[in-house]
Amino acid sequence: MRTAPLALALCCTAAFAQMGRTEVAAPSARSVTFGGQVYGPTLTGHFQGIQNGQPIAVDLDSDLGLGKDKTTPGFFFDYQGPRFAFQVSSGSAEYRGDRTLTRPVTIDGTTYPASDRVQSHVKLASVDGTWTIKLVRATDAWLGLDLGVQVWKLDMDANDVPPPPLVSSTASTSVTAPIPQIGLSGGAKGFDGKVESKAYVHYLGYKGAKYTLLGLDVRVFPLKWLGVRAFYEGGTFDVPKGSVKDDLELKLERKGGGFGVVVRF
Repeated sequence: MRTAPLALALCCTAAFAQMGRTEVAAPSARSVTFGGQVYGPTLTGHFQGIQNGQPIAVDLDSDLGLGKDKTTPGFFFDYQGPRFAFQVSSGSAEYRGDRTLTRPVTIDGTTYPASDRVQSHVKLASVDGTWTIKLVRATDAWLGLDLGVQVWKLDMDANDVPPPPLVSSTASTSVTAPIPQIGLSGGAKGFDGKVESKAYVHYLGYKGAKYTLLGLDVRVFPLKWLGVRAFYEGGTFDVPKGSVKDDLELKLERKGGGFGVVVRF
């Protein structure tokens, strides 16, 4: 992922805050925004090694051919104060695949040989919370340090479709990944508070494993208290074998846009 667009967005928040201003007015010291959101990102990645005590060797794209199936709406809450901010959100998306294998694939100790037709289903749910310390503050803009955690929970199952009279084999596994968040963010208001924007970049490296998250969030309020929200978020979680886990290599990448309706107080 490229960080240059996000870095540019962070640097331009002060300029954005001046757009559409007719006069200089003291902003509200605090605001609370909450609502629902839908986020259905693309999902790619692979596993190689031992997961939950069982062998696993599978690529979500080239082996299973996973595609987006449906999304489940989640919630969104954002508090903005003069010195601190706090945001929490959730959501989930499901993916399905139906592909004839070109190589052996192993899930939860069950191996499907090449030429088998395998149907698969993956559900990825996430919850994240971020506390922001506003280091630089202007009338309608700020730059801050983000601290928090994001939790990914991936549930995967697969079954082959053998010719009669053979019986189908089913395998399933679950992966939960709590990921600490640390990074920078910047926010601004424009057009007399009718438009709000936020950009953020998070990065964490530990024992060769690394996590990167880039995001952009824009909210438009036709009414002072009611608005719509559009956002983009892309994250990569890369864990080489021998880093966090001695016997498992995994890489997951999700990215895409989302939208929601929000109420502001």
